[in-house]
Parts: sequence; C-alpha cells; structure tokens
Amino acid sequence: MDYKDDITAALENISRELDHFIANDNNAGLLGGFTGCALFYAYYYQHTSREEHVDKVLSIMEKSLQALSEQPLNGSFCGGVSGVAWCVQHLTQMGFIEEDEVEDAFGEIDQMVAAFMEESLLAGKNDFLHEGLGTALYFLERPLPVGKPVLERLVAGLDQSAHHLPSGITWKDMFSSASERYQGRDLYNLGLAHGVPAIIALLGRIYEKGIARDTVLRLMDGSISWVLSHKKPQGGGGESLFPVMVDTTGVSVGDTHSRLGWCYGDLGIATMLLGAGKRLRRADYSEAAHSILQDIARHRNTKNGAVHDACICHGSAGIAHMLQQAAMATGDPALNKAAGAWLQTTLRMNTWKDGPAGYKFYHHPDYHNSHNVLEGIAGIGLSLLGFLQPEIKPGWNNSLLIS
Repeated sequence: MDYKDDITAALENISRELDHFIANDNNAGLLGGFTGCALFYAYYYQHTSREEHVDKVLSIMEKSLQALSEQPLNGSFCGGVSGVAWCVQHLTQMGFIEEDEVEDAFGEIDQMVAAFMEESLLAGKNDFLHEGLGTALYFLERPLPVGKPVLERLVAGLDQSAHHLPSGITWKDMFSSASERYQGRDLYNLGLAHGVPAIIALLGRIYEKGIARDTVLRLMDGSISWVLSHKKPQGGGGESLFPVMVDTTGVSVGDTHSRLGWCYGDLGIATMLLGAGKRLRRADYSEAAHSILQDIARHRNTKNGAVHDACICHGSAGIAHMLQQAAMATGDPALNKAAGAWLQTTLRMNTWKDGPAGYKFYHHPDYHNSHNVLEGIAGIGLSLLGFLQPEIKPGWNNSLLIS
C-alpha cells in the first residue's frame, strides 16, 4: 500500500510546527534541542526543492553558532558542543554551508571537545549521548591530521578502562553502577544509547578511518564476543534475545526482557553487528545481525516491544527507520515488509489534538510534547522522509550510529 500522501501531509504538519519551536527554544543540542531541526529541513529540501527550507537551515545554524559562543555547553554529543559542531560539518558536506565561513571556528572547538573527551574517559564515563564517547563522531568528521591524534587517545583510553571478563571485553556503565539501587556492583549496559554497543559502533568507524587498527580490532572482537555471549537461551519469539544490563558474572540486572527501540534492545545490537560486519568484512557478524533482525521482523510488536509513541529514541519511527536501513543493507524483503508495518504504526500515532503535528513523546508515566530529533517530531520527520525518498542516503542517521 502506498502511504505517500499520508507521509507528505505529516511532513507538512511537522515543518509548520517546527517553525514555532525553533523561534522560541533555547536548547541548542543536536539531538535534544533545536539544532537537529536543521537536519530535518536540509533533508526536506532535498524532497521539496523549496528555497524556504534552505533559509530555515541557515537560520537555525546561525542561532546554533551564536549559542556556542554564549551558552555554557559541555562537549557532549546529544546536548553539547560536539553535536552542534558535527551538524555544522554535516551540513557543510551537504553544501548548505560554505566551508570557509566556519572553518575558523573549529580550532577552539577542537581543543574544548578533546579536553571534555579526555576528562570523561579518564573517569570511565563512556556514555555515547551524554559523556565522552560521542565526541568521536565529531572528530571522525574533522580532517585526518586534526582528528587522528584525538581518536588515537580515545582508543587508548578505552583500552585502559576495558574490563576483561571470561566472556570477553566490556566497559562499566558508570551511571547505573553508581546508582543507589545497585551501588557497589559493576554493571554493563547492552543498549545502543548508553552502553557497549555504542562503543563497538564507534570503534568500527575509527577502524574504517585506518586509525589504531590493531588495538581497535582487538577491542571490537573481544567486546562483540562479550555481547553475543549474553544472548538469552530462551529468548526470541516475542521475548527479547538480549537483556538490558548484566553484572560481572553475566547475570541479568533489572528487566530481563528488553524493550524494542533505538536506545535499548535487540535492534540496536543488530544494527551494531551489521555495521561491524560491513567494516571488518566479517560474514559471521553480519549473519548474527541478520538472525536477530529476522526474529524482530517476525515476532516483535508494539505490545512486546513496549512501544508507546512514534519517536526515534524508543518509538515506532526509529524502529521503522532502522529496519528499512537493514533491509536495504541485506536485501531481505521480510525486513522491508516489517519496516513498512512500523511506518504504518507511526502514521497512526498522530492522534493527539494538543500534540505537535499530532504526536507526543512517552516518558513514564505521562506523555509530553517534544520537537527534537531524539524524542520529538523532527526525528519522526527524518524517518518519514526516508520512506518518501529511499534513494537518498540518510547521512543524518550516522548521528545515531545507524549506518
């Protein structure tokens, strides 16, 4: 069934709602603030060819660059300097920004983000969204003489902080381990947003750049072995194949059954394995990814996936986009069919009369209005655009480790 008209109408509503948000929001974050809306308008322009969308991209980035000089932002990727600066580089590569107009600003940003990265990694803070790890995406886009030494230090830091267990190599989830509930236990996170799969996904990108390959390969092989060792014997068929978090002995901590989404669950692990298989030319990693994806396509749904909204982070739009990208990578029509089903779910969720473009973001126990990429309508719009123009490579999804 063709949903072109429904997608087009949803995109027009999202575009209109984002105009109001951008004018009034003061959070400059790439994934959690207004900067990410520039990505929506840049890719929307590729569909519409309307110059007003170029103007919006430039207006947003002007506001973002002003925020870099005026707001006390840290170096993190989701809400800090490295994410905003990554977006500037991405839009420059797309041709929306002239390189000579912004290059002078990067020298100071390089120093600030590198210092944040090293301070975070030294403390063992490896969270992709909010701590030191996500800065790697920024330096991967910088010229090699600038990015290489910083990324070499990042790899060395991960090597030093790695935990070597009988099941392989892993990294401690500092946030969960320090919580009052679990204090005194070393915990390890299996989610793409905050856990070991994100570390592996970024190491794969560093390997692809030809940086510190021997160390990266050793860390990737050891940590992928660790992840795969935690596949549940009784998982599948509607039950998640992997837990949310485990301790040193491999025992599941918290929920044994994981939600389905970008942030946590089997889909993020499969996406990581698919990328590792491609970058390392490892058929076994690609096959492991495909097996997980086939189980998701056959058995997961809104109920057993705990899917309550349409957002990219843990909602149907993120699932639809990731399955679509996996279908294109594997050529598997079953994954493409599943992606279409999750697209239909996304289009059916815009029922909130008081929500932007009819959508709301679920954060237990309530629903909230959200406009950003990670939790709101900008991310939903980017996902929908991928179904309207599948021939255009969605480079934006690298910001979420999806490519």
